[in-house]
Amino acid sequence: MTIRQRLYIALSLILLITMFIIGVFFYSIYNLNEIHMSQNHRYDQIRRVEKLKEYNNSFSWIVLDIITDYDKVNVVKERLHKADTLFKTLHLQKKQTIENSESVSEKENLKLIFSYFEKMEKAIKVELFAHVLVKKDSTTFISFHQAFDALNQQTNLLLIQEIEYLQQQLNKTEQSRNQFIDTIKIEVVILLFLAFTVSFVIASKIIKETKDKLDKLNKGVLQLFNDDENSIKVDIGKNNELSEITNNLNSYLEKQSAIIHSREELLRNISHELKTPITKGKFLVESLKKSLHNVEIENINKVFIDIEELTSKLLQREKLNFATINASSFKVSSLILESLSKLSIDDESKIVLDIKEDFTIHADKYYLTLALKNLIDNAMKYAQEYPIKIETNERSLDIKNMAEKLSNDLVYYIRPFTREPNQQQGHGLGLNIVNKITQMHGFKLHYSYKNPYNIFSIKF
Repeated sequence: MTIRQRLYIALSLILLITMFIIGVFFYSIYNLNEIHMSQNHRYDQIRRVEKLKEYNNSFSWIVLDIITDYDKVNVVKERLHKADTLFKTLHLQKKQTIENSESVSEKENLKLIFSYFEKMEKAIKVELFAHVLVKKDSTTFISFHQAFDALNQQTNLLLIQEIEYLQQQLNKTEQSRNQFIDTIKIEVVILLFLAFTVSFVIASKIIKETKDKLDKLNKGVLQLFNDDENSIKVDIGKNNELSEITNNLNSYLEKQSAIIHSREELLRNISHELKTPITKGKFLVESLKKSLHNVEIENINKVFIDIEELTSKLLQREKLNFATINASSFKVSSLILESLSKLSIDDESKIVLDIKEDFTIHADKYYLTLALKNLIDNAMKYAQEYPIKIETNERSLDIKNMAEKLSNDLVYYIRPFTREPNQQQGHGLGLNIVNKITQMHGFKLHYSYKNPYNIFSIKF
């Protein structure tokens, strides 16, 4: 099992526990909300019952006032009107109060209380009002008041019992809430401890295994330096990240070995390429011994210029292997002018510039100038007719010359020391250098043929 897989498992376990904790959190919120709603419900119900108790007291005072002043019409009318208003309000609250009861016994108790209020209403509106109309003696009113007071006291007792019941339920809810919070606290602490323990155990195991493998890898690297090996020879298991690192290092070492082999092959090719101009030089020098002519001296000069050009290109190519890009921003027109200034052009009419878009380039101007110089130099060297064209458009720099289409694909010519079979000029390094520079910058070198033009383009 790889380190990544172990980490995924560890993270999955921790995530699972975290999700469980989050679930417990939302569960707690839900339950606390339910408890809170239940508490609010009971508070509201207590307020309703307290209001009924106030109504009961009010009815007691109304009856007492009417009996006391039964001979005063205005007082009696006012008290009866007040009683009527209270009973109407009471009837409106009856349904809501009974529907908000939480148990069958509570509902039956509330129904009984409201039945007593209905009896009070009948007693006040019918019986007491009749006594007032006939204006019976005080004995009749005293008897009525005693009967009404008994009903009133009985109602008051039921209301007190209802309030006590609701208060008890409210206290139970508060206790349940506190117990629930205490339980949740314990569960969260246990889950956090479990998450920490699992994380610590898995992390410790992963760290230990990784440390062991790193120690083995370190020994293999030391062995690589001490014993001059070409690869790291240690067993750190398979299908893990460190084995991938080891394989990548071994691949790198193989590439380095291949680079060294490639350079050795390059040096052999260089020595082979240099033999021809050197042999020509020796032959011409021998000819000078017999006769001295300007033409022969010029030929000697061309040979050694050829050698100098080849040496210069070889040095340029070798520097590119270790080049560091020093990027800056500049216009493509500036790049073209800089490249042209480094060429020895005897007739400016041989080149036509067409800058359709003067876009900005972010690159190493020195190396990009070198690449463009080589492309322009090749275009000038192998053109069958002049002028050559340098065009810019849509982040592309095109160099066109009138010549026959190349016989091979571009990939053939970007290899060192490759050129057309019948081509005598050049050494086959120019396009190789251009390709290396464009690759360094992440640009693309492109070739196409549109009769009668060969077109080499740098795509930015």
